Amino acid sequence: MKQPNELNAADGIAQIVTDMTGTKYMVAESPDEGTSAVKEVDFLLAPESSTAPKLAMEHTVVEAYEYQMTYVKRSYDIVSQVAAKCNGNLPPDRYYILVVTDSLEDTLRKKKTISRFVDSVSEWVMDASPKLQIEQHQQWRYMDNEVLLMCVGSHPEINGTIGRIPGSPNQPETLAAARLWRSIEHGLQKFEKYKDLGCDTVLSLQDISGEVHPSMLTDIQTDVDKGPRIDQLIDYVIVFASINDHMIVGSVWKEKNVRYDPTPLNRRYENKEGVWVPIG
Repeated sequence: MKQPNELNAADGIAQIVTDMTGTKYMVAESPDEGTSAVKEVDFLLAPESSTAPKLAMEHTVVEAYEYQMTYVKRSYDIVSQVAAKCNGNLPPDRYYILVVTDSLEDTLRKKKTISRFVDSVSEWVMDASPKLQIEQHQQWRYMDNEVLLMCVGSHPEINGTIGRIPGSPNQPETLAAARLWRSIEHGLQKFEKYKDLGCDTVLSLQDISGEVHPSMLTDIQTDVDKGPRIDQLIDYVIVFASINDHMIVGSVWKEKNVRYDPTPLNRRYENKEGVWVPIG
């Protein structure tokens, strides 16, 4: 069963390609939900015109680094346990943020190791928090990894609590470029069959990293092995920004043989209550 973000992206792709080509497209089927023994694309989009090609569409998420979504969820769960331990024991006139890095989170796999960390960091938070004024922070080391506690501000609804923000890995652009290629490769594995069937292909990328940009695709396409595969198998690359898995902005990075860097305004689209329109 398709996820809401996939369905939302498919609707966006249909409207954006309709605007670019002048041929109306609609989502027709989801081949990967069938019984095929080979890898299938997420969606087939059918044209209103009998002379236009069908669109084979694959949607995938681009993380800032491998397993970003797993890290964000697990770090939220861990900090929620810390918050419960510290409940009622933090200064009542300000609120705090705890940053647990991905490298530390990666060591906390077993329940016992998580429990030991939660107990230790909670004691430190309760000891350090009264000493921090607003906009001050303090670091602590646990198993050779840094933990950061920040006193963020004061708000009557959340004073006396602790939340979390994810940490940033080292070399974020290098990691994001590697993850972008993996997302592209995910589409390449499925598109060859559909190109042979005469379809145009669309790679839909949901960027949750905040790190990728069109020049990264340009760099990838200069590779003597990767570039020709992209040119041969991918007709359109469209990158979405989203909020809560709802696509809000779409940027065309590749349109047939044209690569955009930067994307011109007439190839940037925004979602206005379900209707995708060019920004410029």
